[in-house]
Amino acid sequence: MKHQVQFQYCRVKIIAGVNCLALVRFTSYDNEFKAMAVEQVTYRNDPTGHSDFECQVAAALECGIDVTVLTAYELDYFPLVESLVSS
Repeated sequence: MKHQVQFQYCRVKIIAGVNCLALVRFTSYDNEFKAMAVEQVTYRNDPTGHSDFECQVAAALECGIDVTVLTAYELDYFPLVESLVSS
């Protein structure tokens, strides 16, 4: 049985003075479906942060890594990620 990839997306209020595009937690599992590694990344709200977010989240989903996102933006602000999770 293969692990079903989980994607959670939560919108939160923007906090004044914080330059954060998104906070993302990546969770990978071993062959027995036990959490093997958890990494949390904060992406800056700039063009590089946006590009890194889309590329890294897309790669994680394609590799079977669970992804949880906290951001102040709608999902359609990230078209690559939206296309992967909406299909």
